[in-house]
Amino acid sequence: MNKQKLYGIAKSDTFKTTSFHLENIFAVMCRLVEADYNTVDRTKEDWYLQYQWDEETEKRFSNWLTEYLHKIPQAQSELYGRRYMKKYECKSAVQMFTLQFGWKTKTNWSNNGKTMAR
Repeated sequence: MNKQKLYGIAKSDTFKTTSFHLENIFAVMCRLVEADYNTVDRTKEDWYLQYQWDEETEKRFSNWLTEYLHKIPQAQSELYGRRYMKKYECKSAVQMFTLQFGWKTKTNWSNNGKTMAR
């Protein structure tokens, strides 16, 4: 099995190419943080650091993407080169996806009640 596809998509070429399901996933990510889908430059090295989401929003996205991947074999094939992934495999893939490509996460750390980005 291709090492790049084992746990996720190769970071270097993921968002530089266009594909239906990847574009759909990116559009949802943008909507969740009220980012303009058409102005985010995904060819930049650290494009995913431009916006932030809180832990609840990240969880909503992860749950949505897990269901999306699990129910749409074409998305599995496009992103991971597989035609069937069990739900736990989709969940693991989504964890890696959000780790690599998710927006920065705002965390409520104890600093006089202020929200800080990690």
